[in-house]
Amino acid sequence: MRALLTIRNFPSLLSSLFISKLGDYSYEVVFVFIVLEITGSNYILTGVVYFFRFIPFLFFGPIGGWLADNKDIKNTLLFSEIVRLIVTCLLFISYFYENINIYILILSSVLTTIGRSIFQPSFRTAIPKIVSNKNLGYANSISQIAEEMAMVLGPLICSFILSIAVNKSWVLMFNAITYFLSILIIFNLSKLDARKKEVFNVSKIYKDTCLSLDYLYRVNNKLFIVIIGSGICILFTGSVLRFIIPAVTVFLGKGEIFTSYIFSLMAFGTIIGGLIYNKCVNIVTPNKLMFFWVVYGVILFCLAVFSFFSFDIFLPFSFILGVCGAFVDITLVTVIQTYSEKNNIGKNFGIFSTLANTSEALSSLLSGVIAIFSIIFSFVTLTLLIVLTSSICLALLAKKRLVNEGL
Repeated sequence: MRALLTIRNFPSLLSSLFISKLGDYSYEVVFVFIVLEITGSNYILTGVVYFFRFIPFLFFGPIGGWLADNKDIKNTLLFSEIVRLIVTCLLFISYFYENINIYILILSSVLTTIGRSIFQPSFRTAIPKIVSNKNLGYANSISQIAEEMAMVLGPLICSFILSIAVNKSWVLMFNAITYFLSILIIFNLSKLDARKKEVFNVSKIYKDTCLSLDYLYRVNNKLFIVIIGSGICILFTGSVLRFIIPAVTVFLGKGEIFTSYIFSLMAFGTIIGGLIYNKCVNIVTPNKLMFFWVVYGVILFCLAVFSFFSFDIFLPFSFILGVCGAFVDITLVTVIQTYSEKNNIGKNFGIFSTLANTSEALSSLLSGVIAIFSIIFSFVTLTLLIVLTSSICLALLAKKRLVNEGL
C-alpha cells in the first residue's frame, strides 16, 4: 500500500481529495443548521433546499462523465474547485452580513452541486489511469481512508470553530480556504489525457447516456444492477445522513455539537474499515457489494429503533456504521472500475452519480414531507427501504448467477 504513494500523480491527487473533503465535511454539518435556521426548522422548506441541492446531477452528471472520458482530468478538477471556491465565498459574505435567504441557499446549492458533479467522475476515472488494475483495490482503500480522515476532522473542526467563533459563517470561510489549497495542489498534477476525444455536444451526451444504460442492461447486467441498486440505496442513505439524523438530534434536544460527534465517530469507523478492507475482502464482486448494503441498512434501522429509547447509543453504533460504510464505498467504486470497459469508466461513473444524486434530491423532498408527521417515522421508513432495495438486488444477482451456471 505504501508503494502507491510513490506513484507519480497519486500523492497529489490524494492530497487534493483530503483537503477538499476536509472543508466539505465541515460544510455539510453547518449547512443543514444554516438551512434549519433560515427556514425556522420548516422541514418542507429544508427538503426543498436539499432537492435543489442534488437535482443538478440529473443534468450535469452525464456531462461530468463525458468530461472525464474526453478532456484533460487536471483541467476538469481545477474548474470544479474554482467554481465551488467562488460560490462558498459568496455564501460566506451573504451569511456574515445577514443578507442570506432561502433563494441564496438554493442558488449556492445548485452551483456547488454542478462543481461536485464534474469533480466526482474525473477523480474516480483518474485512479485507473495512474495505478494498475491489480492495485485498484488498494488505491481505492487509500482514497477512502483519506476521505474519511477528512470526515473525522471536518466535523471536529466545525465544532471547534463554532465553539470559539459562534458565527457559522467562519465554517464557510474554512471551506473556502480548503478549496483554495486544493487548487494549488491540483496545479502540480501532470496532464491526464483522455483515451478518446469526441466533440462536445450536449444532446449527444444525453443520448449516449441513455444508450449506455440500455447497453449495460443487455450486455453487462451485473453492473446495471449495481448502479441502479446502489443509486436507490444512496437515495435513502443520503437523506438519512444529511437531513434526518441532524434533524432528529435537534428534535431530541441534543444540539449541533452532538451531531458533529456522531459524524466524526462514523468517519473514524470508516477509516478503520478502509484499513482492514483488503485483509477482509480478497475478491470484489457485485454480490458482495449488495450484501454489504444489506448489512449497512440493518445497522441504520437499528439506530432508528434505538432513537425511541436512548439516543446516546448512536455514538458506538455510528462507529460500526462507519466500518460497514467503508466496505460499501470501496467495493462500489472498485466494482464500477473493474466491470466497466476502459473507455467508459467516466461515463459509467457519470451515470451512477446522476442516478444516485437525482434520487437523493427527490428523497430529501420526500423526507421533508414525511417529517411533518414524525421525524422518527421518517427515519425508520427510509432505513427499511435501504434493506429492502439491497435485498432485492442481491436476490437478482444470485438468480443471474444460477442462470449462468445452468447455461
